[in-house]
Amino acid sequence: MVKPRSLSCAPLAALALAACDVSPGIESEGGTSVACALGGASDFASECRLVQSGEGTGAVYVMRHPDGGFRTLVPADTPAGLAESDGSQIATSKREGGDIVLMIGDDRYRWKEPADE
Repeated sequence: MVKPRSLSCAPLAALALAACDVSPGIESEGGTSVACALGGASDFASECRLVQSGEGTGAVYVMRHPDGGFRTLVPADTPAGLAESDGSQIATSKREGGDIVLMIGDDRYRWKEPADE
């Protein structure tokens, strides 16, 4: 008669959960911290990052969300200096005191305007 083997799943489960904590945070992507109110949220939280790739006319900006979502933006003559790159949802922006607010769909982003050089 062969004895059944008993495997414990606890060590495997612990390894799987530990792997969830090793993924890099949004801060590792560099860029500038941006307050955002995503999905129609009423309050802003400093959870998003604006990351620039390229320079000049080839510059592209990615607004990174903490859940892995993102918006791709390009330089434009707007109050934020940015516009949507794909046109699926139109970006609008405005200045509110010393802040810039960019709105795309149900998402809003707020950051300090760049210092005049």
